[in-house]
Amino acid sequence: MMILSKDEFAAADIAKLPSYRGDNGPTDKATGTGATEGAADGPGDGPGGERLYNADWYVKPTDAELAYYLPSRARQPGWGMIACRTIAQYHVDDCTELGESPIGSGLARALRQAAWQFRVLPPRIGGRQIIGAWVRIRFDFTESGKNNNSTAGRSGG
Repeated sequence: MMILSKDEFAAADIAKLPSYRGDNGPTDKATGTGATEGAADGPGDGPGGERLYNADWYVKPTDAELAYYLPSRARQPGWGMIACRTIAQYHVDDCTELGESPIGSGLARALRQAAWQFRVLPPRIGGRQIIGAWVRIRFDFTESGKNNNSTAGRSGG
């Protein structure tokens, strides 16, 4: 147990800390400069109710980078989708699985495990990159299990 003064206790109130959620103000689409400016589904779509933005690749991963993580049964067509928090140097962290098809294929799990090597552009609001915002990453796979038309952020079936 720690004994704190009234001032120390008040300073430790995390409810008073600023939010770094990625929705740091209104978006002005007319003056924005990023490809992902304002491209979000809205509050509540990401982990913990966070806003989930579409993202673009900074460096697109290769089939070789993904191959180690793909399940052996991933030789059929399908897709996997994950959500990740953007961090410094275009990397992502804290990834979570959003969905996959066919269900139970393990494609979303494979993407989550391989995500440490993904590099995406963080969303831009008002011309500024928002590090710490959540982005959607989807991969489509062909029958050979190769990454076919991988996209960062594009949703749809």
